[in-house]
Amino acid sequence: MPDPVTKMIDGIGYLAAGLVLAAFCMRSMSKLRLVALASNLAFIAYGYLDNLMPVLVLHALLLPVNAYRLVQQLSCAQLAGTGERRAARSRDVLEQSPPKQGN
Repeated sequence: MPDPVTKMIDGIGYLAAGLVLAAFCMRSMSKLRLVALASNLAFIAYGYLDNLMPVLVLHALLLPVNAYRLVQQLSCAQLAGTGERRAARSRDVLEQSPPKQGN
């Protein structure tokens, strides 16, 4: 029977694997990146605690990639929202303008 520490380490590994599975099920890219970041952290802990250097190195490299892509995604979404608000204001101004009189 495994000792409690081994069970805890295995639990972290299963949690990390579950987070990867959840990330593949996400429809939203920003949610996918958030779950991927959580899985990276869990796999880093798992790799460190169980001395699995390939797992640790892989997820240590993927962590900043996922963080960068999440920031990029959120910036694009914010810019898109700004553009939509600007277009809506322009429509409002055009709709409120009096019609031009002919010469």
